[in-house]
Amino acid sequence: MRIFGIDSAPVEQRIKDVRTRFAKPGFEWYRYNSLTNLEHLKRLLGKSEDRVTEAGKLGGILDVGCGDGDLSFLFEAAGCRVDAVDHPVPNHNNMQGIRLLACELKSKIGIHEVDLDSQFSVPAGRYGLTIFLGLLYHLKNPLFALEQIARHSDYCLLSTRIARRLPGGAPIPEGQPLAYLLDSEELNRDDSNYWIFSEAGLRRILKRANWEIEEWRTTGDTKASDPVSLDHDERAFCLLRSHHSLSHAELLNGWHEAENSGWRWTERCFSARFKKIEGVKRTRASLRLFLPPGVFERLGEMTLSGKINGREVAPARLDRPGEHHIVRPILDEASEVIAEFCLDKYTPASQRDIRELGIIVASIELE
Repeated sequence: MRIFGIDSAPVEQRIKDVRTRFAKPGFEWYRYNSLTNLEHLKRLLGKSEDRVTEAGKLGGILDVGCGDGDLSFLFEAAGCRVDAVDHPVPNHNNMQGIRLLACELKSKIGIHEVDLDSQFSVPAGRYGLTIFLGLLYHLKNPLFALEQIARHSDYCLLSTRIARRLPGGAPIPEGQPLAYLLDSEELNRDDSNYWIFSEAGLRRILKRANWEIEEWRTTGDTKASDPVSLDHDERAFCLLRSHHSLSHAELLNGWHEAENSGWRWTERCFSARFKKIEGVKRTRASLRLFLPPGVFERLGEMTLSGKINGREVAPARLDRPGEHHIVRPILDEASEVIAEFCLDKYTPASQRDIRELGIIVASIELE
């Protein structure tokens, strides 16, 4: 199969040859072929494949829960800098497999032992793409892990098990963002399994962790999947784009450093640029704001005026504290979108805070 700019067959054959030569290396090789995921990823990516591949080549790859490293070696062969991350205790062979393969393949990937159930850090500051396949339901703290990856990666390819029914067959209420906590040996007699999300639950946790779902695909039993049955297994495959600190947009003027939540304070006037995605039609700009109660008490009602690609859009009244969602149309087919906004009131710099403060932006995106 040709994917990520290369033919995967030669890479798969080299890995197979090493495993054949070392049939009994003193440990058990990872029992599953990670490269079988390529078929699902190929269908998931579609027209986005070149864009995601370019992000990986420019920014590097983080392979989280890497197993024996098959996907890491594939991306290295595609010309990417790769950091492979796992923890020896839950890893099938204490990470001996990936180290032996790296040695025999003369690989230069970085191999890192990281406890993903801790408040972990990633090896480098930022990556173009994170691989996060089959890992989420093995984590005790999935929200922290997802948010941490969003802080350090532009894109993510994620897969995890989801469920439409409870054990015993009762349907999970459609559209409800729920998760089922597995008992220690309830799924495949494996005590490393924890959280199985409903589809709405997975979508919600991704949103709360500052990810935008660009592509979504499910496989397996898409009618009656449950959290515990081997013959009612359903998997969601997702292409995600990080919105943490508004990293998906090119921030132009009027932005302060990000808060820990990923939100940003603006100055009175602020602007951002977006590149349109080939094959994806987006017809409006969406802005989610937070007006702190203290600011509202001091300044009262505020008005936000704006332009999109130089055309004025209807102003928005911010007549109460709290969250505001503003949507405005995009009226042309330009290859990029520049959104400019300005408030009629703001908090000037002072000895207490040297920043000029306008409003908090939780997200700004094209829809």
